[in-house]
Amino acid sequence: MIKKKYLALVLARKGSRRLKNKNVLKLGSKPLISWTLDNLKKISNLFDDILVSSDSNIIKQITKKSGLLFLKRPDYLAKSKTTSESSAIHAVNFYQKKYHEIEYVILFQPTSPLRKNSTIKKVLNLSSRYPKKQIVSINDQSSKPNGLIYLTPVKILKKHKSFSYKNFVPLITKSKKEAIDIDTSYDLKIAKKYINEN
Repeated sequence: MIKKKYLALVLARKGSRRLKNKNVLKLGSKPLISWTLDNLKKISNLFDDILVSSDSNIIKQITKKSGLLFLKRPDYLAKSKTTSESSAIHAVNFYQKKYHEIEYVILFQPTSPLRKNSTIKKVLNLSSRYPKKQIVSINDQSSKPNGLIYLTPVKILKKHKSFSYKNFVPLITKSKKEAIDIDTSYDLKIAKKYINEN
């Protein structure tokens, strides 16, 4: 049996600075985070596991109901200035201690609810071609990460404490709909418009 390599990680802090409790706000018929969890479950065979890290009891309930792994994040990693990288390293250490070693982490932020599973498969294909590189989604003709998806070898994450260290392999996402990153009430309004168009 070949051991799979990838841990799908969802980081979902309880607090949020600009849009209060955004990870559990309703988008369509379900909480924002459920869009990401439901999509990942459809392609769960691509990952070793799907892990949600949060300090929120509401997100814990949603995760458990989805049948996925939940990690209660300590308060010191749930502050507004806490980096995604430090929370991810904490989650990786937890997983590897309790379960087994993994080689890659794929970060999925709940604020990108309209992520296509075909895009996730493209990232995994790129990882197979460039096994020692980070893969980062960017907007068309831009080198700036758009937050949609980050794939990193665990070794690079721990060494450089960055999901987008220099010389990462870019994945261009041309769809504005897919690349929406919900950080404000206006973003949420646009996302609701996209969903209603379907």
